[in-house]
Amino acid sequence: MPPGPLTLTIRVEPDGSRYLNGDSIEVEVMILISVVFDFEPDSLFLAEGQRLLEGSVNVSELYTRQPVPDFPLSAYLVNSTCDNRDSSTHFSRVGLTDQYGEFTYQFESVIGLPSFHNDSFWGELRVCFSTDSDFVDPINKTWLANFHGGLDIEYEQQDPQSFQPAMYALVALIVLGLVAGALVLVRRRKQAAIDEFAGVFSYTAELLAAGDEVREAIFNCYESLCRILMRRGFLRRDFETVREFELAIRNALPISEQALVALDRIFEEARYSSHVLGEPHRQNAQMALSTVLQEIDELQDIPERDSFLTEA
Repeated sequence: MPPGPLTLTIRVEPDGSRYLNGDSIEVEVMILISVVFDFEPDSLFLAEGQRLLEGSVNVSELYTRQPVPDFPLSAYLVNSTCDNRDSSTHFSRVGLTDQYGEFTYQFESVIGLPSFHNDSFWGELRVCFSTDSDFVDPINKTWLANFHGGLDIEYEQQDPQSFQPAMYALVALIVLGLVAGALVLVRRRKQAAIDEFAGVFSYTAELLAAGDEVREAIFNCYESLCRILMRRGFLRRDFETVREFELAIRNALPISEQALVALDRIFEEARYSSHVLGEPHRQNAQMALSTVLQEIDELQDIPERDSFLTEA
């Protein structure tokens, strides 16, 4: 009986002596078969420079050992394990078994790509299989896809001398990677410093725009900047003069003289004046902060701490 869908007709003859009518019904059933998979070869060997991997799978019925033709199979060349087949497949081959129950597969690395032996490019290869047949025992289907584990591939061992150019290249790549990583880290730290200064100025500008008391907002900005400058080494912890603060700002933020002068003036007025700071002072402070923020946005770098700090 061939596997697959089958229609059974059940017919009952009439029985006049018992006044029973005859009838018939049709029942759709699916004939499943249990199969055996034979892999040829049952493991693969990969020589240096090899570009072709091939093999076959013979499918036969479990009890009769008869070949099963037109049986759908899929073969996958994967990097890693068969469990990760969905995300690590390089090539796949889909087809049916022939009249002798044989399915053949072949994978080729075309000219322009490295040979399959190059595991730095392809990874550690394995050949996995699955079937989407509707008439095979689900146990066979699950075993092939999830428990068989695929075919192992043995790699030809390379001459140790052939590793030397690759090792030199690897060391060079590692060094370049470390240098690039260090540059990125330094760049991020410097950008963090720029962001820190910009954050103080932006917050002060927001307070002024929201109507906060002018002297208090500017003085808080001044104190926040002092803390940043001291933490980053531009300002001594025991500084006393405005001149020291001015020099620290100049060293820390390479912005224009005009912006620095405007900034110094609003800090001096907020810190040392005794008159009431009104709306004109608010506007002057907002303009000064806006100028500094605009120039900070254009900065690509921020200097490291200078070796000199003016002594008070």
